[in-house]
Amino acid sequence: MATMGRKKSRAEGTGRPLIATRESQRPGYAIGAAAAVVSLAIAPSAWAQNVDVEPWVTARVTASDNSGLGFATAGRDLITDVTAGLRVRLEGARSSLSGSAALQSFVYAKHTQGNDIIPIVDLTGRWSAVERFFFIEGGVRTTQTHIDPFAPGLSETSTDNNATVTQYRLSPYIESQPAPNLHFRARSDNTKTKDYGHESADFSAIDSSYFGFHTISLERDPIPLGWRIEAERSKTQYQGEFVPLITDIARALVNVTVVDTLRVGLRVGVERDNFLTDTGWQSIYGGQLSWHPSERTVLDFDAEKRFFGNGVHLTFTHRMPWLTWDLRASRDLDTSPSSLFDLGPTDNVAALLDSALTTRIPNPAERASRVQDIISRQGLPASTTTIIPILAPRLSVVESVSLGTAYLGVRNTLALTLGATRTRDALESGALATDSPVTNNIRQDVTVAYTLRMTPTTTAGLTVSFSRIDSLDTATIAETTKDGSVRAHMAIQVAPKTTSLFGVEQRRLVSDARTSGRETSIFAALGHRF
Repeated sequence: MATMGRKKSRAEGTGRPLIATRESQRPGYAIGAAAAVVSLAIAPSAWAQNVDVEPWVTARVTASDNSGLGFATAGRDLITDVTAGLRVRLEGARSSLSGSAALQSFVYAKHTQGNDIIPIVDLTGRWSAVERFFFIEGGVRTTQTHIDPFAPGLSETSTDNNATVTQYRLSPYIESQPAPNLHFRARSDNTKTKDYGHESADFSAIDSSYFGFHTISLERDPIPLGWRIEAERSKTQYQGEFVPLITDIARALVNVTVVDTLRVGLRVGVERDNFLTDTGWQSIYGGQLSWHPSERTVLDFDAEKRFFGNGVHLTFTHRMPWLTWDLRASRDLDTSPSSLFDLGPTDNVAALLDSALTTRIPNPAERASRVQDIISRQGLPASTTTIIPILAPRLSVVESVSLGTAYLGVRNTLALTLGATRTRDALESGALATDSPVTNNIRQDVTVAYTLRMTPTTTAGLTVSFSRIDSLDTATIAETTKDGSVRAHMAIQVAPKTTSLFGVEQRRLVSDARTSGRETSIFAALGHRF
């Protein structure tokens, strides 16, 4: 599957011209990708036992007094945005396909920016090649990210700083149980990342990069004492003259069941990295904890000493019929293609609502349809401002924390997402030690979305978003950008599956390296699910 995107020029006066201007690439690539997905969804009955396909379309018109905020092309414009797509879930005896695909178009009446077509794809397929033993999983996902992290990204009125990144994944794996309470697993995740947003030499290495993550393990359940022996290899290959970045790790873990819901353990092992001065084996050690008091509450934590300091992973999720929480924190090595591989749900509000409805609506297809019904009827955003992947050839130490929560009441709905990410070069010398603000910065984001159902068919809503990015002290250039917006809207259900949306948005950008300014826009939209 192929996609397309745009290549944009950086804002004037930044002092670091990285991007060469170019109009939209061949839109036939994105249209062909969507057509392939539609064909697959329309004719699955020959192999799928359960078929759930929901096409949808949304048309939106926005009048802005400063379209392209933050760039030299900013000005008054009328933007028409039409998005058409489908959500699909197919279940067969030994195969499945789930996800969504869409095309979003932007047309600018006064040509303050070039017209654009953006693909939105997130599909995962699975095939049981050998029943209960050998499986093959594949996926394709497009991500919209910033060319320049210090400039505004994709919005309803601007695509000027947008880059479309597509990652293809093939993951064969084995899962077997050779004896009671004994588990053998082997998995090979192979991803190919294509960037359709850059032309400069600074980013050409991302144009076709590879990330592989390969693991093998043998584990005995802790009843009450258990163990796991595992080995893993991660490999990142950037295009061009960069050498592959390879990390090999071997571990032995011991776990003890303290009570039925709590397990604790220790881990010890060795690692080898080909990008360090000393490429020999180095020791690692640490521990882990797992607390699962019920199917609604999960806490997993692990930490270990690595060559770059402490590596940490924390996940806490809790759901109730009316409230859900999702807390995640980590500190680890990261590259551009691996960050896309590990990227969480891009529709984070939809994911939170789906979690809250799990008990009430056990069927995944029915639950997904209900979530989309809530989002469209109330005018909620399917996703909110999130930490964006940094698009540059890099090897980074990344510290991140994110919190998402959603409240689903009888008349009130509230979604809150916030996060912070600190990224810095992992090496002090070499081609990937750039000291650039692009790869050495801290970013913070917060979004609050609230809706109130005023009548059975009318809902009012308010969304407040704020983001800030600062370069680290180690960066060669000191840069700061703050971007905030407030949006008020009214959603009216005009038919069982048709919703109209009207609203106004005020946005402000403050930056010491980009063009600061304000934007006021009014919009009207009509959406229909078939």
